[in-house]
Amino acid sequence: MRGGRALAGGVAAAVAATLAADVTVLATRAGGEPSRPGNLVSVDRGAAPHAPAVAPLTRRYTPHLLVAGTSPLPPRAVERARRLKGVAGLTVVDAAQARVGGRRMGLLGVDPSAFRAFAPEAAAESDRLWQTVASGGLAVSFEQGRDGGLPLGAVVPAGRSAAPGKVRVGAYASMGIGDVDAIVSREQARALGLPDGNGLVISAPRADAAKLARRLRKILPRGTKVAALAPPRAPGTSAKRPPRPRLTGRPDGAAGDRTPITGNMMTPTMRTVVLEIAGMFGPFPVIGCFRATGDPQDHGDGRACDFMESTGGRMPSAGAQRHGDQVARYAVANARRLGISYVIWRQHIWNVRGGGWRPMADRGGLTQNHYDHVHISVLR
Repeated sequence: MRGGRALAGGVAAAVAATLAADVTVLATRAGGEPSRPGNLVSVDRGAAPHAPAVAPLTRRYTPHLLVAGTSPLPPRAVERARRLKGVAGLTVVDAAQARVGGRRMGLLGVDPSAFRAFAPEAAAESDRLWQTVASGGLAVSFEQGRDGGLPLGAVVPAGRSAAPGKVRVGAYASMGIGDVDAIVSREQARALGLPDGNGLVISAPRADAAKLARRLRKILPRGTKVAALAPPRAPGTSAKRPPRPRLTGRPDGAAGDRTPITGNMMTPTMRTVVLEIAGMFGPFPVIGCFRATGDPQDHGDGRACDFMESTGGRMPSAGAQRHGDQVARYAVANARRLGISYVIWRQHIWNVRGGGWRPMADRGGLTQNHYDHVHISVLR
């Protein structure tokens, strides 16, 4: 699920024919990572103690195309799409824009066992997330959920306004698919009045997306929308190190083209992280690393740095917060390659050991709660 309504580059959702007063088929023209840090997972602690079984994750796919029609896609056409050259993975979904908790959202009904393979790493690996969805819970983006007034555990109306169903907000998560704000199980989607099996999520890493889209339109019903979700990899780009991200904000108070570093003593692993992130996202107002006192652990060992998005104890601007989201997302996505152990940002912590992003207790202040800086620690 992506972070907000606007996609990277300002590309909006394309909507097909209306199915009801407030349930319409969803398709997108382009995809983007969520504006929140990527790979987010936060699950209602009281949800689904006896959730239905969900198949374990055996492999992951990068979603490249989202298909959405105005009616169920014929099974024969789906199988033909699955066999097309270049298609590495495919899962059937129920794709719609529907009302959830009083606002319109891009909503997918999914098979949790199958769809988890198309989610970012931390979300895909979270058994509890998918068990929550399988048990009837709603997994919603952080912006539409926590920031949009849908607290974990709340039961909210969803689906058609004339006869809405009810769904429990069971998890916050990021799925990395543009214009998809929330997911439920396909069984729950039936109860909410979503179209039945009108969509596909397709992974085709070696295919030309435009050519594959044309082939799909030939075998799928007339009017079916086919939208690219991920840009093609540039020739020569390493799969292990993503290209420089397109920035949508910058830290408050950053000047020039160099970032000052305080406590410029750190382990080689931490220095590698600092050089890469400063090169990708800098300049920052300051990066604070080694502290001889006040932190007997990571900062005191040279294994942590704070990438400031504002200084002086001020809340970062909206642009600086988006910049921090990107920094945190990049750190999480590249944690294993860079030797990162955990990341803290906006009172949430992500650990390489798993479990996704988790909320932290209130430590009493803006800086203590990491609203003005992204904290990154390394293993050694």
